[in-house]
Amino acid sequence: MSRDTEPELGPFAEGEARLSSPFAAFGAAESTRSGALVVGRYQVRGFLKRGATARVYLAEDLSTNTPVALKILAPETASSPEFRVRLAREAEAMRAISHANVATVIESGETEDGVPFLAMEALLGESLGEYLRRESSIPFDTALILLRQAAAGLSAAHRAGIVHRDVKPDNFLLLGPPGEPYGLKVIDFGLAKLWNVEESSEAQHVLGTAEYMSPEQILVEEVDARSDIYSMGVVMFRVFAGHLPFESVGQTDLLRHQLFSAVPPPSWLNDRLDLRVDQVVQGATRKNLENRYASMDDLIADIEVLLGLHSRPLLARPLTIDPDEYVPTTDTGRHAAAFLASKFGEHAPRTLTSRPR
Repeated sequence: MSRDTEPELGPFAEGEARLSSPFAAFGAAESTRSGALVVGRYQVRGFLKRGATARVYLAEDLSTNTPVALKILAPETASSPEFRVRLAREAEAMRAISHANVATVIESGETEDGVPFLAMEALLGESLGEYLRRESSIPFDTALILLRQAAAGLSAAHRAGIVHRDVKPDNFLLLGPPGEPYGLKVIDFGLAKLWNVEESSEAQHVLGTAEYMSPEQILVEEVDARSDIYSMGVVMFRVFAGHLPFESVGQTDLLRHQLFSAVPPPSWLNDRLDLRVDQVVQGATRKNLENRYASMDDLIADIEVLLGLHSRPLLARPLTIDPDEYVPTTDTGRHAAAFLASKFGEHAPRTLTSRPR
């Protein structure tokens, strides 16, 4: 096994950093690619981390003498049309968004041997997911500040016509040393939906991370910004309750809960929580689209109320449509919902037990 395929090494991996400043701070490991020159501009200086489909390297941009993160498809995915398209889509999405809370893409293309790559700003930090797996929770005000930044980055994406479709703690990068975040950037737009790009055959499959997936994603129906809002609500539940709303269930049952079961108030698991957080989380995670926040900016406005920046009432309101159920809009969605409902017993909405129509 080459050193490039060792278990994931975060940007603060332990061990001796053999790189000179300003690269030493990234704690990159030695790599078999070290010294390699990509498209005549990026010189690999070390290995940062391994993902499911790509490897991330620390490199020097020789045109500016600054560190960059070089994301290169892994050998096992480099020839896959699906993953090549995803990396290209990620580059296009991130180029279309100019915001302080979204990671910046410098260049994309193919290496000399035809492997797709993405050059991004190099950022010191760890993901929110890594933080939560280690610490379980974040101080309340710090969490609100970071969540507001995450929502602001996603709002900028929505204004650019982009739905992220994989909003989760692992795709929020906390800036700063571990345990002491001072900012956040949204990353990984590989599953993003772009308004000007026709979807490939992968759009017929469930895309996203089940624990954070909206009902419309589960049923492979059309998604808009409100799908990301749902996922943000689940992230907020995880941050404030210390757990996910639906845990210790199999994958199929998890999808059923996301489709049919109301997300409980996080105060059930954290009785010290400001009860207004319950309103915000539940306002974001309503099953029926008309019951959710209309935009990410509305969610941001209520986060600012929780931060004490405004004294007005929350925008989150009681249900507009009661009961709160997701109503499929396609035959495929109706078939999928009816199948899941038939296996969910008394927890499934009665309106779906007779479907498909």
